[in-house]
Amino acid sequence: MGWVMPTSKDEKARPLNEMAVRQIGKKLRESFDEVAKQPVPDRFAALLDELEKSEGQKQDKDQ
Repeated sequence: MGWVMPTSKDEKARPLNEMAVRQIGKKLRESFDEVAKQPVPDRFAALLDELEKSEGQKQDKDQ
């Protein structure tokens, strides 16, 4: 059985054909690839650095 995509509350869900599922998957992968290629924003990188430092300090205290 194929994927099911409800169209509205009043209509019954209809199965999607294989071609539709493949096209949706392809578009999702293309979109994700574009996002994954973008650089990490400076503010986010700074927050990750702070988290890494705080975890390092916590590990030092635990030892």
